[in-house]
Amino acid sequence: MFLDKERSGLEKKFFEMSSEIIQNCGYELYDLDYLQGSQTLRVFIRNPETDTADLEDCVKIDRALTPFIQEESWVPESLVLEVSSPGIYRNLKTRKHFEESLDEVISLTVVGDLKAEKNKEINPKVLKQKKFRGLLKSVGSEEINLETENKILAIDFDQIKKANIDPDFEDLT
Repeated sequence: MFLDKERSGLEKKFFEMSSEIIQNCGYELYDLDYLQGSQTLRVFIRNPETDTADLEDCVKIDRALTPFIQEESWVPESLVLEVSSPGIYRNLKTRKHFEESLDEVISLTVVGDLKAEKNKEINPKVLKQKKFRGLLKSVGSEEINLETENKILAIDFDQIKKANIDPDFEDLT
């Protein structure tokens, strides 16, 4: 996983423009995806007071971004703007996303086997798994620690292919 990856091209321009506008409206830019093939700009926002975004929040940001998108000459004419909340199953793509998700249940997919030297007391079969689900216990500079089945797994960031929040709904009742 490329944490804190450097954006480039149009995505970088969209990110910089959107960050400033969204922040000026009192919200946070959680994530942004520019799908060049379909010329779709997906903006994921979060209200810092509620840690989510509702329909009214999304409409407010859509209306704030639209004039800038229409005025900028570098923006493709057929751009489709989508503004939404990151959702309950929000993706974890940056170190900040992981840090904000401590003590939450997450699911992740890894590339390769987990490192045996970092997981000495773990069954070797477990280290070969590609999907894990557990409680995010800590976020380090190079790895996370995930508690699953009363064991702590050390998983390097560069092995994480995809990660997202995966709440236990039974605990919410």
